[in-house]
Amino acid sequence: MKNKILAAIILLTPIAIVVASSIIFSAGISPTNTNNNGVFFKDYFNFEQFSIKEGNEEFKFLDGKWVLSVYVTNIEKAKESIYLMRQLNVALNRDIYKAKRVAFFSNKLIEQDLDELLKEYPRTSKLNDENGMLLNVLQRNSSIDMNIENPIFIIDPYGRAVMFFPPGIDPKKILKDLKVLI
Repeated sequence: MKNKILAAIILLTPIAIVVASSIIFSAGISPTNTNNNGVFFKDYFNFEQFSIKEGNEEFKFLDGKWVLSVYVTNIEKAKESIYLMRQLNVALNRDIYKAKRVAFFSNKLIEQDLDELLKEYPRTSKLNDENGMLLNVLQRNSSIDMNIENPIFIIDPYGRAVMFFPPGIDPKKILKDLKVLI
């Protein structure tokens, strides 16, 4: 009799957990905060919808890497973000090859300055957002002014924007989020 009761408890425990969690979820009881240090974008958007060029070719997310990126509108602000992206990429240690660094821009007037800046940061790609649509979507889906701040934001391997990191955040917190994501 003891074995039958023990077997019933073992078999019914997973069922009770699934039923209880389903009831709690459908009742709308869930955590309100996340453990992320970054800020999620307001709406989901995919980078495949934008006309982004790497040189003369359309940029595609085919290599399965996460993308640390910054949209450059101000060279001085972008210097800080690009430097931090390199430091974060190096700090990833064994996961260094699971991420790449990208600088987006749309203003042709800063292209030469951006080229000069990126000479100091090898393995950082420069991508041209030809019509500036990406900047508009980033601005609409974030809580900070992307034109002024030039923050680091993360794109998953499938080309979906995940989150951005507000200026002044501790780089250790950014690294913690990256290690969880990657």
